[in-house]
Amino acid sequence: MNRGTYIALSGAIVRQRMMDTVCNNLANNETVGFKKGQSVFKVMLERAATGDTVERVNLAEIEEGFTDFSQGNLSPSGVPTHIAIQGEGLFKVLNDDGRMYYTRQGNLRLDSEGRLINSQGMSLAGEDGRPIVLADPEITITEDGTIQQKDGQRTRIPLYTFDDYSVLIRQGGGQFSVPEGREQELEVRVEEPHIFQGQLEGSNVNLMQEMNHMVESTRIFEACQKMLKTYHTLASEANKLGSLG
Repeated sequence: MNRGTYIALSGAIVRQRMMDTVCNNLANNETVGFKKGQSVFKVMLERAATGDTVERVNLAEIEEGFTDFSQGNLSPSGVPTHIAIQGEGLFKVLNDDGRMYYTRQGNLRLDSEGRLINSQGMSLAGEDGRPIVLADPEITITEDGTIQQKDGQRTRIPLYTFDDYSVLIRQGGGQFSVPEGREQELEVRVEEPHIFQGQLEGSNVNLMQEMNHMVESTRIFEACQKMLKTYHTLASEANKLGSLG
């Protein structure tokens, strides 16, 4: 294959992968606390890192797995165990094996053991890193994350941030992780959290923007397909001429 064929093929593959990201964002438009994924052309990352602005003809390549952590809109739910973060920070949750994850999803409920769990069944972690256990669902949660129970007991919901959010690995279901065993090394406790009871943070997906990305990627994908057909036709004609000679 000639260079033009490789360029057109790489362009089609990249646009298909970008479409996958867009489709995932659109599918999670109504998911609580969802943070949209992003795909970035590799050449743009290299320019940002080196400052090089020289134009070159390259095969199309993208880096996937980036996340836009911008704020989603808060809306009231009226459920006492629902909480939403305004500003920076992530909740820490634990699965049944004790593995730590981070999330913005605050659609919590009490299980049979009194633990605050999310829709994946993961337990909300307290300041000691263990699941928060409540004796009664009638609670008051202040903006700094303090849970006040009817019997006077208090516990606090910590929030965590990261100096470099690129260390977070998207795990699906609105959960993120860091390399196992490096949680305490990488996480930074949010000193002034803003947590609101009875509210939920919506997805930060912009439907109009994602639809525009979808249309753009579809058009470019189709253009790359036409280029491939054109190069194939040219190669066939060149082969015919060669055989005549």
